[in-house]
Amino acid sequence: MGELSKLLIPGPVPIDPQVMEELVKPAAPHYGEEWVRRYRETLDMLRRLFQMKASDVYPLAGPGHAGMDAIAFTLLRRGDRVVTIDNGFFGARISEVMRAHHLKVDAVSSNWGEPPDVEDVERAMRRGARCLVVVHNETSTGMKNPVRELAKVAWDHGAWTFVDAVSSLGGLPLPCDAWGIEACFAASQKCIAAPPGIAPIAISKRLMDEADPKTAQGWYLNLFTWNRLREEWAEWHPQPTTISTNVFYAFHRALQVLHEEGLEARIRRHEIIGRAYREGLRGLGFTMFSKEEYSSNTVSSARPPKGLDAKELIARLNGDHGIVIAGTLGPMRGQGIRIGHLGTQATPEYVELMLTALAGYARSVGVMGTQDAIDRAMQIAAKAR
Repeated sequence: MGELSKLLIPGPVPIDPQVMEELVKPAAPHYGEEWVRRYRETLDMLRRLFQMKASDVYPLAGPGHAGMDAIAFTLLRRGDRVVTIDNGFFGARISEVMRAHHLKVDAVSSNWGEPPDVEDVERAMRRGARCLVVVHNETSTGMKNPVRELAKVAWDHGAWTFVDAVSSLGGLPLPCDAWGIEACFAASQKCIAAPPGIAPIAISKRLMDEADPKTAQGWYLNLFTWNRLREEWAEWHPQPTTISTNVFYAFHRALQVLHEEGLEARIRRHEIIGRAYREGLRGLGFTMFSKEEYSSNTVSSARPPKGLDAKELIARLNGDHGIVIAGTLGPMRGQGIRIGHLGTQATPEYVELMLTALAGYARSVGVMGTQDAIDRAMQIAAKAR
């Protein structure tokens, strides 16, 4: 990776030099033989990443939320009823976005950092719904929702599952076909470790075949537009509008790097690094915002021990060490810290850098963690090499 950039927020992540090379090349045309070749390769790599064989995939130019809007515009209609899982900042936002699409939203709420009560989800689904919408990995609390179990509940009630995989695709297990997930979107700047600007989407062909193109809303965020022009302009311009070639080629290269490492190997690396962070943070007196069985392997969110102020800690890490981490969000704002370990961040070097700096700051204000905790964490992290 070269010199550590010390960017440890929950995305965007530091960019691998192999990927960065694509960003500094001269601008190239967004059409033509070379463009079409790499575009098609990207679609193939995305299908393998989503693990959804019979699917339409789209490298939508835009942030992750563009992916959410695109799926809603394409598959949902005004007045449809949806069930959402609201147990974190981004779960709450999903409900907000669905309401902005004039949908009837039945939000199943639980305490932030805690999974939903499956019986509550069952009751909501029994009232009838087109789909269940859920954040797979909630970066506000550092927890992963039990998506596989929730998707089964939706399927049993004749609904499909719509997943926000922004901070999990490529870092946590998410076999869409095996888990019954039929609509999913992510973002390029998290576990895929590309620059921001691409929102990859996968939708089962079943859902696309059942949806009526004539009643879908929008143009650019209507994926039927993408399908139509991908066929009409297949040989030279398979997308509706201009996509930054530098950003797209960087995304293409990042997907190549991911598949060269191997999806299982990358997921395993995130699992090891996530466990190392939790071991180290607990040993230094931090309290995780979620229980171990639901803890995320891509983001750690924790409350500092008594005597450590979260805001001051974040400022000192940046000022003294050049380490940039994030604070907690919403009603938890100011209560804790969030450390990203996604993609290029998920390395033993970053674990050692982060935990050593945390321990040093804690000692400077009289909060004594243990060196043993860091040693144990590093023993775990070393397995990711």
